[in-house]
Amino acid sequence: MLSDTIAVGVLTFVGTGLATATGLWQWKRAQVREAGANFRTQRVEALKDIWAALSDLEEAQRTSIARRDPSAAPETSRLTQVNLLLLQRSPFLRPDEQEWAQAFAQHAAEIDTLLRAEMHDGRRRPDAEWWRSSQVQPALSHITASAAHQLVQQRAKLGDRYAAVVRGDNE
Repeated sequence: MLSDTIAVGVLTFVGTGLATATGLWQWKRAQVREAGANFRTQRVEALKDIWAALSDLEEAQRTSIARRDPSAAPETSRLTQVNLLLLQRSPFLRPDEQEWAQAFAQHAAEIDTLLRAEMHDGRRRPDAEWWRSSQVQPALSHITASAAHQLVQQRAKLGDRYAAVVRGDNE
């Protein structure tokens, strides 16, 4: 039989091993939890930055078009900034979020281009004028309306996802 000293030594060794393994397991769990919290923070920041950039792009384009100045340059620098931001923040965005943001920017640029084309052609009239006079609708208005509808849908999808991530509902 084993002596009591050997039995105590073995039990001490096993107990120390178990305590060390438990401590290591808890440390790993804490590291994973901390990395997850850090990623979530970065994800919220990425969505916040993308949302702000897209909102700024749309606001600048709406303001520029509202002035009805055909000589004003389109907001290409803001579109470039949005695209660069999407590239920088892509590790923290899901593929559908990237798709929505790209579609949002594309539709905003498409609307801007179409409205500027109408202003350059000299066909730009107050929006309600063609409706009141029963004239034929401007040629590009159905394309512009379709792009505007798509823009609204992309804004809603991205806004809903952003809100869900901020609330913690959607990781």
